[in-house]
Formats: sequence, C-alpha cells, structure tokens
Amino acid sequence: MAYKFPEKIYPNSINTYIQCPFKFKCYADKDIKAEFVESAESFVGKVMHIVLKDFFDIEKVPIAERKNQDLGKMLRDSWARMPKTDWGKELWTAEERTELFGSREQERAYGLQSIAMLQNYILSADLSVVPLSLEDWLDCDLGGFKIAGRIDRIDQGPDNSVSVWDYKTGKLPFHDSIVKKIKEDLQMPIYAIIASKLYPFAEKIRGGLIYIKYSKVYDITWEKKDIKELEENVLAQIKKAKDEKEFSPKVNKLCPWCEYMNVCPAKSSIAVKDQKIEEVNW
Repeated sequence: MAYKFPEKIYPNSINTYIQCPFKFKCYADKDIKAEFVESAESFVGKVMHIVLKDFFDIEKVPIAERKNQDLGKMLRDSWARMPKTDWGKELWTAEERTELFGSREQERAYGLQSIAMLQNYILSADLSVVPLSLEDWLDCDLGGFKIAGRIDRIDQGPDNSVSVWDYKTGKLPFHDSIVKKIKEDLQMPIYAIIASKLYPFAEKIRGGLIYIKYSKVYDITWEKKDIKELEENVLAQIKKAKDEKEFSPKVNKLCPWCEYMNVCPAKSSIAVKDQKIEEVNW
C-alpha cells in the first residue's frame, strides 16, 4: 500500500480512524480505489446543499426576497445542472438520472419531496441571517497539523458569538444518539476550532446539526475557554492516528456499506447486505 499520512485532517477522515483504522489507511492510500456508488439519497442531499447555499447567499437571493423565494425553481434548476463530481464539469444527464432513481416517476417523487422538505425548513428558519461563510473549504493549524472542513454555513450571532451549522438531509436518528454525536463525534469540535481561529472575536462558538426534513436543530455552545479542551481532544486523536502502526480493521455495523470491503482483511466476517428484492410488476 502507498499509504501516506494526510496533509490535511478532515472530520470525516479522523472519525473514520476512530471507527476503523484500516478504512482510514485506505482513504490515505492513493493506490486503493474506493468503490463508491452514487445513490438517489446522496444525489438529493448534494442538490439540497446547493439550494441552501444559494438561498442564503445575499448576492443571489436578497434578504427581502427570501420569504417569497421559489424554492421549487431553485431546486429544479440545480437538479438539472448537478455535476457528477465536486471537481469536474460533467453534468448528470436526464437518462442517467432516470437510471439512478429507477424511473422518471420515482425521480419526480424524490424531487417533490425535496421541495417540500426545503419549504418546511424555511418556514421556521431565521431568514434575516447574513452568513459569514457558505459551503467554504476552511482550515487552520493545530499543534503542527492542519485541520480542515467544508462547513455548510457560519453565522455571526449576538454577543460576539459565531454559529457553525451542518445540514442533514437524511432521517432523524434517536434523540440520544444525536446528542452523543455532537458531543463525541469530532466534526463539530473541529468546525468549532476552525471557526474560533478564523473569527477570534467570538466569545462563544455554537455548533449545530440542522435536520432539514424535520426542521429540527440540535446544538451545543462552547465558551472561548472551552475551545482549548476541544483542541487537546482533537489533537490527541490525530496524534494517535499519526502514530498508528497496525491499522487493523474494526468490524462494525457500517461495514456492509464500506467502499473498501473488497480489500478488507476482515471481509469474511462481515455480514452481507440484504439482497435487493425485485418485486413483480403484475
């Protein structure tokens, strides 16, 4: 394997190390090709992120126009112009989308559901915010390492506070698991650290998950004095990953969906995903 410790540490990569050191190593090995397959859900999630980015961009949708903005048109425009990759210019064709969703009727159903989800979220959202950042790749130095992330939205709040938001377009987990995710998952702590470095005036950093479909917000607020503890915890995990020698696989409930299962030493002990049922059409 051509493994090389990554130059930038993203929340997803360090969380992957905690979940499974072998998968982390695969991420950082340029000779191993991931078997990622786009799904209807991942396509929809990407489109909704684009729409929300444009909606809160005051140059595209002025604050005074947000309340009456046609979210359906915004989503359809982005849907038809969805790039296949973050770095390429090739777009999904209508035929490819039909294959992805299974039928034109199914694609339409997903689209209408997405519009309804966005409209429901906007009804309860603060439409007066002027974001400091939207879907930007941001980074900062931390103890000799560089941590980075693509943060969905950063707002400036009252009392010299900054709010860091991550949109979730999937199902709502059990409440206890959401609270645990914010506290123990390293995504929000890393985002909070980056925000504290980029906006040193902030006395408080609020990190939150926004579940679009349910208009639910789960968040936690760190005082400026708490950020040092976050830095120490994140740095400890990064150093542990940097010093790792074994990179042994850690079998867990997400293994059947792993894009590296074909090269995993533990694949024989991983339960196979349920076979897709092809229903009769008569």
